[in-house]
Amino acid sequence: MSDPSRSAGAQTAQKPNAAKNYFKHHSNVAKSTFSSQLNKPISSFFTCAVIGIALVLPCLLMLILTSIQSVSQNWDGSAQITLLLHKDISASDAGILANEIGKKQSINTSRFIDKDIALNSFKENFEFADAIDFLDENPLPHVIIVSPNDAIKTIQHIEQLKNSLLTNSEIDSALLDVMWVQRLNSITLVLERAIWVIASMLALSVILVLGNTIRLAIESRKEEIIVVKLVGGTDNFVRRPFLYMGTFFGLGGSILAWILIQIVIYLLNQPVQELATSYQSNFSLSGMNFESTLFLLLLGISLGWFGSWIAVKKHLSDIEPD
Repeated sequence: MSDPSRSAGAQTAQKPNAAKNYFKHHSNVAKSTFSSQLNKPISSFFTCAVIGIALVLPCLLMLILTSIQSVSQNWDGSAQITLLLHKDISASDAGILANEIGKKQSINTSRFIDKDIALNSFKENFEFADAIDFLDENPLPHVIIVSPNDAIKTIQHIEQLKNSLLTNSEIDSALLDVMWVQRLNSITLVLERAIWVIASMLALSVILVLGNTIRLAIESRKEEIIVVKLVGGTDNFVRRPFLYMGTFFGLGGSILAWILIQIVIYLLNQPVQELATSYQSNFSLSGMNFESTLFLLLLGISLGWFGSWIAVKKHLSDIEPD
């Protein structure tokens, strides 16, 4: 009779060996696939280049969109309300009103600007300011510049604050120059949706390119696949080299895309900064950080694996020993 404890020990020993052989086979297949692609550097490079170029455009647009959104968010929070007082309000009453407004919980600062000081500033900064001297009286009203509290960040809340301030009888009108920020937000929303559409189309193109590449690789190794199946090789065993091939192509395309994005950001950053400086802004394009780089690599690997998996699933089943 066989010893039960000895049989159990043999089964336990076989499990680690099976797992070890499984991972060893995967390692050998990955190494051999990588070596075979290195032996064809030109064709491998062109395949990776096609994938990389397809990944560059959506990733670059996403970086630009992220930079624009970060700037627009800062502009939203720094919006100011300009309160124009009635002309019959004296400077002392306007100063008192500015102090009262500044004490409100929703107000961060409230700054009073005397109309005479504003007129002198206008004369100093504008070319045709001498025409003001021919006027009988100062046409400018007293002004109070209100900065909302940091807790009020959205345009809708600032609009509500402006309307509440207009209930004061001493205030004639209020200006809130945020329409251009709203337009910018609308443009970024359109750009964001366009990026997803472009990214989806280019991802499909990557899958099609890899599918065609894997199909050609399967056709070139058709006889080898038939022999492997004749000796008992399973479909999982046969498809592994092609899955690793697609994964390596996706990884290589991601690396090329990262390099191209860094080059494009470097070439565009200086003229973009010069343009932003002319508008008194410190806007600049930000490069890829660790998270975005990791996402790009995982995206390329995922597309490579998925494209090769579809191609192998479709074409491998057609190859059977006679």
